[in-house]
Amino acid sequence: MKAETPDDSNAAAKALGIRKVDGKHEFDRKSLLVSMGGVQGIVESIVPGLLFVVIFAISQMVYLAIGISAAVSVGFILLRIFRRKPLSQAIGGLIGIGIASFLAFRDGGSGRDYFLTGFATNLIYLVPLAISVIVRWPLIGVVAGFLLSDKTAWRKDKYQMRVFTAATLLWVAIFSARLLVQWPLYLADNLGALATARLVMGLPLYAAGLWVTWLMLRGVIQSRS
Repeated sequence: MKAETPDDSNAAAKALGIRKVDGKHEFDRKSLLVSMGGVQGIVESIVPGLLFVVIFAISQMVYLAIGISAAVSVGFILLRIFRRKPLSQAIGGLIGIGIASFLAFRDGGSGRDYFLTGFATNLIYLVPLAISVIVRWPLIGVVAGFLLSDKTAWRKDKYQMRVFTAATLLWVAIFSARLLVQWPLYLADNLGALATARLVMGLPLYAAGLWVTWLMLRGVIQSRS
């Protein structure tokens, strides 16, 4: 098996919103900010959705709201490219916006279809997380294994297994909640409520999930730091 590298550990820590200070793993405002992409990442996550909600509420013109929201998102991505941020993230963002816009503006499409990619993204995260719990390889434990440099040793500890399973189930619940709340709004073509739900259940719920995850894992991680 390939030995763990510092990059593996750093990626694992970033995924959990954790940073290392004086040899100990910590979760604080700075590490949380990094996990959300910094100030720019927060602005990029909130502004397009907020613009959609405001513009649609005022004009009731869904395609105008989509167009402006998508244009602002593209502008943020171009800014990342201009500032020489990693291109993979920028390209991924452009592809996501392109697909979402195509679904909304295609022949036979509907304004609500702009939100379909969000449902797909939640499913892409939800399904592997749920399967990992079923097969007793909870993904939060796998990530923490990289972070703690013990690979799969945590699976032999019943307490750690329970903790990592519970933390993984937390994220299963988060992604499930998004689908359970937002899918009926999509079916009802309630775009204002759908956009608002996506905004509220996006970055704020993600940040809350990271915080609760840290509270659950703190004892295990700090005892092994």
